[in-house]
Amino acid sequence: MKRLLAAILAAGLGLSLAACGKDPEPVVEKNTEDTTVTTAETKPQGWEGTYQSANTEEHFTIYDVTDKGFKVEFYHFEEGLLEKFDYDMEYDNADRTLASQVGSADDNGGWEYCFAFGGSRITVTWQGNMDTYNRV
Repeated sequence: MKRLLAAILAAGLGLSLAACGKDPEPVVEKNTEDTTVTTAETKPQGWEGTYQSANTEEHFTIYDVTDKGFKVEFYHFEEGLLEKFDYDMEYDNADRTLASQVGSADDNGGWEYCFAFGGSRITVTWQGNMDTYNRV
């Protein structure tokens, strides 16, 4: 019973640290029988899902979330038509609340989408424009 309680507390502590953008230190529980090492998963939580623009028909799905970034299937208007584009995004801060396209605007033909994560909402900026997308 003590082992189970300690494992639950260690996992909770590790997840709290991971949510702060820091890699958690291993938590060691010592007892007279053996030593158990527990580490928390570092995969960021929260970004994955589908988001709809608050102002247009544009929408995107975030998937394949890792500790470095994620992939986006983005349906946005191009010359008046809603078209699908795939982007690789990388985190821009240790808290993993800001992300932008891999590379620079020069690498991406003058375009660079930047995402600011705020719970159930993501603000997307590009070339001086901005739109808010809500989780659906």
